[in-house]
Amino acid sequence: MKNKIIQSTILLIIFSVIAKVLSFFVRIYLARTLSADAMNIYSLASPTLVFIITIAQMGIPAALSKVIAQSKSSASALLTSIILSLVNNIIVITLFMLLIPFLAQIILKDAQIIPVMKAMLPMIPMVTLSGLLKGYLQGKQEHVSACASQMFEEIFRIIYLLISFTNAPVMTPVRMAEIAMLSVFVGECGSSLYMFIFCMIKRTAAFPVNELILKLNRASFDEILRVSIPMTSSRLIGSLTFFLEPMLMVLSVSNASSIVATYGQLNGYVLPILTMPSFITVTLANTLLPSFTYETSHGNRKRGMKIFNVIFWICLLIGFSCSAISFFFTDQCLNLFYHNTLGSSYLKSLAWPFAFYALQPVLSSMLHAFGQSKKAMIDTLSGSVIRLLIITFLTPVLNEAALPLALTASMLITTFMHAIRVSFYLWKEPSSA
Repeated sequence: MKNKIIQSTILLIIFSVIAKVLSFFVRIYLARTLSADAMNIYSLASPTLVFIITIAQMGIPAALSKVIAQSKSSASALLTSIILSLVNNIIVITLFMLLIPFLAQIILKDAQIIPVMKAMLPMIPMVTLSGLLKGYLQGKQEHVSACASQMFEEIFRIIYLLISFTNAPVMTPVRMAEIAMLSVFVGECGSSLYMFIFCMIKRTAAFPVNELILKLNRASFDEILRVSIPMTSSRLIGSLTFFLEPMLMVLSVSNASSIVATYGQLNGYVLPILTMPSFITVTLANTLLPSFTYETSHGNRKRGMKIFNVIFWICLLIGFSCSAISFFFTDQCLNLFYHNTLGSSYLKSLAWPFAFYALQPVLSSMLHAFGQSKKAMIDTLSGSVIRLLIITFLTPVLNEAALPLALTASMLITTFMHAIRVSFYLWKEPSSA
């Protein structure tokens, strides 16, 4: 039994690594192909994309995987998720279409970004569909196939970019940024196509439509929303924190040049390296939520505990291994990825504390599995509030040193609050968990 768990985990890690390598290739290709102006436009629009996707998915895919894993029939949960996603997407797409001119001209102060933002519109329903299919497969314990879909996403994206930029080597910066944005849509199409074909071959979705309608009820909506809303709230809290952070830093000091430079080094060079293990830990955490729920709901709590222990210790090992590399080979890491050593001191000082960051997705998934999504949201909110308070009140005193302190404190508070809650629920009697 334990060997099977380890084998599945190893397969997930292998597919995650392949997907990450392909994703890294996309980033390198875009960095070398896009002009400086095109990259600026694309980077300016990307935060909006992340925010819109968070709202469009509304945490429904993760909620779907949990509900399916603990239910004997997946029909009601699937139809409920489809209806909620459809209604939510119509609202989000309509509002976003109306707000695009305001966001581009007033908020971002760059009217040429409008076509790039319009390129996000077809992406909204496709990302939602891809998320639902992935959540469904994870709920059905098809974790390897759900993870493999990420490879197809990157492959389709690479093919689209190569064809687009090869056939039209000369184009405006706006058009280049628009193609880069549309590549995300094409990638989601490839991912969804793979998962849909897999479902048809495996017949995991073979149930009649009339069964879906008959099993639809108010309880199904409540069950999905009880998990999805707190998860969405947690992600929105993080997005809002990132949005307010630079504003508060600049307003807290008279000379903002050094603060801005530190902010750029941390977010542009240091944090991407420190959080790099997340591509594996998040994949394992997404697997843990439906797997642990499935095993415990079927009376196999011992097996559920084994799955948790394997994933927990693998994530901890990955976190400390990456932190050790970042600490002992700081300049080498920065030179490898960026061909410079900007942010070297920050990377070395933050390396060991951020080893615990690898555990945050796993602990968060466990809280959702225990039905404690609201408490997970409270932990995230607590870390974010501490982060903003440190920046607001300590930046005038510590200047640029306040930001790494705020990042570390926020991450550790959220992680350890998660750990305390998980420990409490994990060791309770099975009947009360």
